[in-house]
Amino acid sequence: MFSRTRAKLRAFRRAREGIAALEFAIVVLPFFLLTIGLAEISMIGFAQTSLDYAVSETARGIRTGEAQMGGLDEDQIQQRLCDQVNNFVVLSCDGNLFLDVNRFDSFVDAGNDNQEPIEGGEFQDTGFGYDPGAPSDIVVVRAYYRWEIMTPLFEPVFENVSGGERILVSTMMFRNEPYQ
Repeated sequence: MFSRTRAKLRAFRRAREGIAALEFAIVVLPFFLLTIGLAEISMIGFAQTSLDYAVSETARGIRTGEAQMGGLDEDQIQQRLCDQVNNFVVLSCDGNLFLDVNRFDSFVDAGNDNQEPIEGGEFQDTGFGYDPGAPSDIVVVRAYYRWEIMTPLFEPVFENVSGGERILVSTMMFRNEPYQ
């Protein structure tokens, strides 16, 4: 009985049929996990870059006084931000894109503004304001985008709020130009 088992083990060790399938089975899962994870993080990075660009372009209109002199309200500025975000990647702005524009008396006050929209693992989308300031005022423009993680397997790795979402943030601080 023991010699029969030994002979089968030797035969199994010498057999070469199906070895490629076995090696593929061992490698395929880590390969696809790595590929999917790379695609997910690339999409998050691309969305973050698009948000940064959009905030930069939108804030420029505030910094130069174009928004204030043109009488643009919060909804119009938010629409500009959404249009700029969607120049590179199509993102759904409705209910996902939030804008907060605040005026400060000094850069120290702006730096001490510790408004944290994530509390207890939840995104708090209330308390955002729109005050683009006057000439030479210090302004902070913040934009938040609620990104839904596409791959459930990676939710614990990429999410920063509960519910399988990641909040992307872009901030720009500047002094308004002395426009008239």
